[in-house]
Amino acid sequence: MANPVIPEQEPHGAQHKTLHLSNRQREILVLVAQGAPDSEIAHLLYLSPKTVGWYVGEILARLGARSRAHAVALALQQGILDCTDEDDRVP
Repeated sequence: MANPVIPEQEPHGAQHKTLHLSNRQREILVLVAQGAPDSEIAHLLYLSPKTVGWYVGEILARLGARSRAHAVALALQQGILDCTDEDDRVP
């Protein structure tokens, strides 16, 4: 399965949702989409697991998602994330 990445340019109509996520939130969402637990995301992005949990909660709220999986599904549907064969753009 291809890794989700942040699209370089958002598809028409998706910009309003993308603008509501910070770059950090989008980085975290990519890692969430890859199945990374908070502890791994924290290690990769030099954050505490508690901070990552806070970011995930903010992402869920902003997307109106009920779970991490739902957030990923919504982000893919809305063009916030894009599945391609390219490597990740986050560390």
